[in-house]
Amino acid sequence: MSFGLLGYLVSDLTTFVIILVVMVFAFMFHNVFQTWAASRYGDPTPRMHGFLSFEPQQHINPMGLMFFVLLGFGWPNQINLNSQSFRGRGSQEALVWYAGPMAYIIVAFACALLAFIFLFSFENASLHRSFLIAAQIATLHGIINLFPLYPLDGGFAQIAIGNPTMMRFMGWVGRFGLLGFIVFFLLMNVLGVTRALMTLVFQIFEIIIKAIPGLG
Repeated sequence: MSFGLLGYLVSDLTTFVIILVVMVFAFMFHNVFQTWAASRYGDPTPRMHGFLSFEPQQHINPMGLMFFVLLGFGWPNQINLNSQSFRGRGSQEALVWYAGPMAYIIVAFACALLAFIFLFSFENASLHRSFLIAAQIATLHGIINLFPLYPLDGGFAQIAIGNPTMMRFMGWVGRFGLLGFIVFFLLMNVLGVTRALMTLVFQIFEIIIKAIPGLG
């Protein structure tokens, strides 16, 4: 999987459009799922700010979308939470933040399922490939957002829990700003960490999908 979408814009317009549409939806679903989780735990703040809707202008961050097109990793607008609304010493708030990566994994599974359907039911290898790539990219977003780095979901979750070791680590990385995050993202790809985790997730997807009648 190459960085960014510009290569697909030139070589495979269909794949470019599918990936872009899928990930714009994934960015919105990320926020909607977190907002739903926050409401379940008693914090109406993100819902009151309109994050429970699927209005693109509410969720899409222009810089996050630009980085996604250029580098293959982006982000939506951040939801607002009121920490005082949660119980459990930050555990409930942490679960709300972790709902974000889970949303990406749900979108990834849906794309993987569509990829298998297009291949085995319609014998359309082109759409199979397009949705498989979209599933890989959505999975990547889910995995990266689990890392305890600010401003990722995993970082906000660790802040909510108050993990002192993680907070010191995030403070050290945070000194480098956006450049530090980009270097971390590229390093995880070069070292093969994200690819190994993606392979594990896709193996789980394959087990589930093959258990579905007609796709096994």
